[in-house]
Amino acid sequence: MTTARILLALLWTWLAAGCAPAPATATPESKLPLEVRVRYPLEETVVKMGQSLKCIVEVRDVSGALVPNAEVMLTITNAAGEEVARVPALAGSGDIHRSQGWTIPHRSEVGTWIVTAYATTGPAEGSAAVQFSVVNSLSEELLRKYGFWVEDPTWGGIETQIGRELGDAQDGAIIWGGARPAQHIFPETWLEIRWRSGDFKLESSEQVQAFMLDELGNLGFTPLRELGQFERVRFKGWDAWQGKVRGQYTRFDGQWVVFFAPEAGKTYAIGTTFVQAPADRDLHTAVRESFEVHPEVMADGSAPAPLPRLLPTPDLIGPPLGTRFIGAADPIRLTWAPLKELAADEYYLLKVDFNYRESNTSLYYSTRETEFTLSRDLYATPNCGVFNWQVTLMRQTGIREDGEPRGEPISYSSLYWYVEWRYPPGEAAPFTPQCPNPQT
Repeated sequence: MTTARILLALLWTWLAAGCAPAPATATPESKLPLEVRVRYPLEETVVKMGQSLKCIVEVRDVSGALVPNAEVMLTITNAAGEEVARVPALAGSGDIHRSQGWTIPHRSEVGTWIVTAYATTGPAEGSAAVQFSVVNSLSEELLRKYGFWVEDPTWGGIETQIGRELGDAQDGAIIWGGARPAQHIFPETWLEIRWRSGDFKLESSEQVQAFMLDELGNLGFTPLRELGQFERVRFKGWDAWQGKVRGQYTRFDGQWVVFFAPEAGKTYAIGTTFVQAPADRDLHTAVRESFEVHPEVMADGSAPAPLPRLLPTPDLIGPPLGTRFIGAADPIRLTWAPLKELAADEYYLLKVDFNYRESNTSLYYSTRETEFTLSRDLYATPNCGVFNWQVTLMRQTGIREDGEPRGEPISYSSLYWYVEWRYPPGEAAPFTPQCPNPQT
């Protein structure tokens, strides 16, 4: 073949290759977009650790129509940028997607967290994210301030809050709880923790009772009528004392556990009180179980109010708790043991209160004696037949308009005893009995 013919053949080959179409290349089909909107949480949402987060997601297609059959997965990212959970959101009412509750873990990092929602329908997909804030719960705050950990005592949907907070990290007290509104008797939950620096060498039930009344004082969110016997137990590795207490009404189910924690150098008393608690749960044990001591925290917090340092509680003598009197022939004399030799400006304040209908009447009497006789006028005053009484040693600071002294307490209040004062059978009271609530 001549050189010219070879060159012509090469030319035709090159032209044929250049003009031929390129082979087809497979490309993945692009997904259609979905419009995803996280309707809850919002950027202004604040969630406390230990609370449940429930998310709501809305998914729409390119035409703006709601997509009720999308598969939606939520990822939750903490303030450190770590993914901590994946939670599905299922289609629900209103053609929106809802997740089950997911609890923000305790002792997490506070700050800005992120919920990201991923939605797919097969041919379409989309995503959206929203920030929200996570803050410390009361449990974290108590740990930081006082060096112990305990979880919210709530149950049955009861909203709780700190009802009393006194002292500092060395010596203090908190009462944490609440009630759920109901008719006459409210379901209630109360957790009380008191602590004192040092080991009080409690070796008997009587010493435990004296420690609670004379060193801790004014126990409970309502006055206590009686402390029962305490028995030795082991509580989370500590040698402890456990006993029941009697509140104002028999519906109050109360227990206390007292122990010395050597790692913290403090004596703790934990009280739990419930009203209408579930019969199939031991809430006393369940609420106490979360308690932990953390001396490594180096807590140095202070409560909004100082811890009062008062004299011991006055010991009541008689009539014995719950004594019943029939008729007004014999006087009812209330007696108590003297606390000390009174200074010129000191006196005992006796509080007497009683219920009628839905109200409570409180009367106050001042005396320098250690006894007081109830007035016969009370017998004829509309009442429910139960008269409560309590004694506190006071120091006078002024004079009231009625001429009685005005003062400040220098002792804790006594236990909250009562007497029953009833009309004899067949003798009608000069008032219509109206007592819808149990009195003792």
